[in-house]
Amino acid sequence: MFFKYFDMKNFILLFALLCTAFVSRADQLQALTQQQAEAAVAYLKKEPIVILWCSCCDDDLPQKVTVNEVFYKKDDEGKYYSVILKGRDESGQEVEQYLDLAYVFVKKGKKAKCLGKVLKFDCDPCTTPFDWSIQYDR
Repeated sequence: MFFKYFDMKNFILLFALLCTAFVSRADQLQALTQQQAEAAVAYLKKEPIVILWCSCCDDDLPQKVTVNEVFYKKDDEGKYYSVILKGRDESGQEVEQYLDLAYVFVKKGKKAKCLGKVLKFDCDPCTTPFDWSIQYDR
């Protein structure tokens, strides 16, 4: 029944959109209000190390980054703000990344917790807090 209203062109378009959805990251907390961006930057400026990990994404591994600089900037339209992190990964490579706060993890006690959740923003990091093992300590 459904398929009699669905021609090949529409099918290809739908298929392409579904494929894009599966391979793209879910941007939950990347476009922020100025207040959210300020809160995130203030918090991250106190953190020596963060873990960047899109736990919702296939084949994405946690990446430990030593924080050197963090700031926010307004998007081209002037409506939203982005948080940018500059630092070094475990191999010493420079990292500059626009952050999605749902996939930034900070050390809280012995656990790695989602920064978006720590700041009480609405998000789903696709994982529960996990052990901040010795490999992530300085």
